[in-house]
Amino acid sequence: MAMTPESKVKAKIKVYLKTVPDCWFFMPIGGAYSIHGVPDIVGHVNGWFFGIEVKAPGKRNNTTELQDRTLQAIADNGAVAMVVDDVEQVKITFRERGWDDVV
Repeated sequence: MAMTPESKVKAKIKVYLKTVPDCWFFMPIGGAYSIHGVPDIVGHVNGWFFGIEVKAPGKRNNTTELQDRTLQAIADNGAVAMVVDDVEQVKITFRERGWDDVV
């Protein structure tokens, strides 16, 4: 089965996160019994919780109201919440916070 544009971005982010020291993450599976609005990727690195909502390239502003509320709740509780449509956005955020020293 062909990957969607969003799935391709998720795959690149997953590959990148595996290279970040002390990083643990998972990708919740959606469904009837899941909690809706949870970001596509959630994890922990160097004492920080993060949530990453992944969108297809060019669709970064296409979040739902529920996704926005959930990401805001994550940020309001001192964690890092982001919406990205490219792995480079994750890399920049991680490097700015000193979570990844790779150039």
